[in-house]
Amino acid sequence: MNTPDFKVNKVFPYSVLNEKKEILCNGMMNEKSWLKTIENSVIWEFIPDNERVIEKNIAPYSIKIEDTVMDDGVIVIKAITDNIHKQSEIDLNMVISNLESLIIKRKIEMPENSYTTHLFTKGEDKILKKFGEEAIELILARNSKDETIYEAADVFYHLIVYLVYKGIPFNEIVMELSRRMNK
Repeated sequence: MNTPDFKVNKVFPYSVLNEKKEILCNGMMNEKSWLKTIENSVIWEFIPDNERVIEKNIAPYSIKIEDTVMDDGVIVIKAITDNIHKQSEIDLNMVISNLESLIIKRKIEMPENSYTTHLFTKGEDKILKKFGEEAIELILARNSKDETIYEAADVFYHLIVYLVYKGIPFNEIVMELSRRMNK
């Protein structure tokens, strides 16, 4: 693997190519996003406008980090079709149910070094403050599809944390939405 030298440049452009050498996505990487990409085997992109690092969704592909090369100052990452995580196979109800179950488990067990535990320990005001901050970040992300997805996930997570804190099952929200649709 030919790796970027972040002592030479603080930021490098990157491209992800599929098996046919078609570009799936482009962006920028700094050293932090590069190290997270290597560590997690998923694309982490540097957003110069706000200097954040966000995960880039390239489903139904996964990356082969060992095949990464530098080509004229561009990080070229190869992607392969990932039959395990095809978007069409993702069960929305299962994802929401598993997320809610995990947050309930965190509330009961309160494991150390857990962000969710931190929120429950700080209480309702902290949870609502974080929900509001994430909602604002979602609004600010409106110019980028990837940032919008990332921030929407943060908003959704903090909503579920708040509902669990209040003892309101997410299914009750779904029932209310269903009731409204039937009006």
